[in-house]
Amino acid sequence: KSSFLAVKDMVREAIVDKFDVPIRGGTIRIADLGCSVGPNTFYTMQTIVDAILLKLKKLTSCDQVDGVEFQGFFNDQFGNDFNLLINSIPFDRTYCVAAVPGSFYSRLFPRASIHCFNSSVSLHWLSKSPDGVANKGRILYYGGGPDILNAYIAQFRLDMMAFLSGRAEELVTGGLLILQFLCRPKCMAPDAARYDIVISFVEPVLREFVME
Repeated sequence: KSSFLAVKDMVREAIVDKFDVPIRGGTIRIADLGCSVGPNTFYTMQTIVDAILLKLKKLTSCDQVDGVEFQGFFNDQFGNDFNLLINSIPFDRTYCVAAVPGSFYSRLFPRASIHCFNSSVSLHWLSKSPDGVANKGRILYYGGGPDILNAYIAQFRLDMMAFLSGRAEELVTGGLLILQFLCRPKCMAPDAARYDIVISFVEPVLREFVME
């Protein structure tokens, strides 16, 4: 939630300025891609819904928007059974809820069906480890040297191409794709220890989980 709070106003401003879908009643579909496992994702969804409502009120010059419903899709990997998500559904939400399992590096929705996508700090997880890379079984490239780093960069490019191609087909004309990334200062090397410190803590936990 804290990461989204830091950019909440920017997200609201982007929706009010850039969301350009003509709505004359009907359903607005919003998809949150990746890490949809707990209550924080509902906060993100409600923020987007409220911003779109604000946009519609400005377009119609009305304080009340009638005839418009919202559907929120929450996506995560197949291993997520979505029990935590379903048990955390807020009673005061203003949208319908649906869980969508599967990798966002492939198509998830019908063509031209989603009005707004959001992906918050999820795209740094690659679809797989790069092929032909001997990295001592590790999931991060820190300390692996230039060859390992370049292999991970190449895999990231392939994943981003797949991600953006899927969203391009699924997004309606005038819709909006909101992406939030983990970033590093320009002065920090791509494989700097501080940049990968979070992943280095998570790695042994994931390895133990996989072995079980």
